[in-house]
Amino acid sequence: MNFVDKDLLTPAKQVKRHQLISQEIKKTIIDGTMQPGDRLPPERELSATFGASRIVIREALKGLEASGLVVIKPGSGVFVTHGPSKTMSDSLYSILRMQNTSISEVTEARLIIEPNIARIAAARATEADFQRLEANIREARRVSSEKIPATAQNIGFHSILAEMTHNTVIILTMKSLFEVLDAMFMDFSENSARRLRISRDSLNQHVKIMKALRGKDPEKVYRLMFDHIVEIQGGLTETVSPHLT
Repeated sequence: MNFVDKDLLTPAKQVKRHQLISQEIKKTIIDGTMQPGDRLPPERELSATFGASRIVIREALKGLEASGLVVIKPGSGVFVTHGPSKTMSDSLYSILRMQNTSISEVTEARLIIEPNIARIAAARATEADFQRLEANIREARRVSSEKIPATAQNIGFHSILAEMTHNTVIILTMKSLFEVLDAMFMDFSENSARRLRISRDSLNQHVKIMKALRGKDPEKVYRLMFDHIVEIQGGLTETVSPHLT
C-alpha cells in the first residue's frame, strides 16, 4: 500500500514534532489505513514526508512501539503489530508487582469478568470457535497424559473463550491479563505433582464448560466458570506464593 497520503500525513511544524508525527501515524493504524503486519516506510521517506529529521522520526517510532502499536525489527523495518504487545502485558505485570498484588486479588477480578465472558461466548460462539476450543482440550489432555502440567493450554482455553465473544475490547483486555497470569505462574513452587493435579482438574472443568457452551446454556456456563475459578484459587493458594514477588 501507499503509506504516504498527503491528506493523512501532513508535515509537523510545531514543537515536540515527534509527538505530532506519532499521532499522524497512529491515525492511519487506528482507522485501518495500515493493517497489522504492514511495514512502515523507511526513515528517510518518513523524514521527507513530515519535513523532520531522522532523529525526530526515530523518537516518534519509539513512542509508537512503547504504546504497542508497532514493533521495530532492526535490519527489517517497523511493522504494525497484530494486537497488544508484550510491552503492554509486561507493564501491567510490573504494576501488579509494585502494588504487591495477591493471587486472591487477581482471582477476584476474574470472578467478576470471566463468568460473564463465558455467558456471552455461549450466545455468540461459531462452529469454528467450538473447533478451536475442542482442539485446545485435546492438546491439554495430550500434555497431561505425559504427566506434564498443561498450564499454557489451560490459560489458552480461557483466552479462546474471550475471543468467542467477538468483542475486541474484551479480547485485547483479557489477552493482557492472561499473559500476566502466565508470568505469575512462573512463581509456582517445585511441587510438580500438585501442579499436575491442578492442571488435570482444570481440564475436567473445561470439558464441562465446553459441553454447556455447546448446549447454548449461558446461565449454566456462567455458574460452571464461576465455580471453576473458585476451585483454581483454592489450588493456587497451596501452590503459588501469596503475592507477586
